[in-house]
Amino acid sequence: MNRNPDDTAEDVPQARLILVEQSGAKREIPQPSPVRGMIEAERAMQRHGPRLRQVKLVSRHRAIARWKAEELGWRRVA
Repeated sequence: MNRNPDDTAEDVPQARLILVEQSGAKREIPQPSPVRGMIEAERAMQRHGPRLRQVKLVSRHRAIARWKAEELGWRRVA
């Protein structure tokens, strides 16, 4: 079986960061790894906190982590 050298596991996003805005709009951002996704989730909560309702990190259709916005900050719920 011949494989295209460009089709490597590194090219496939290993995780997705899902940002849910207060309006309900969702943005999915591919991440190269779950670890990198956790770092980007923290950054998103710091930068865009007031505009976000929820932040999720998903890998292979499973939630790795989920945070919900509260009055005094963020709470990890999964």
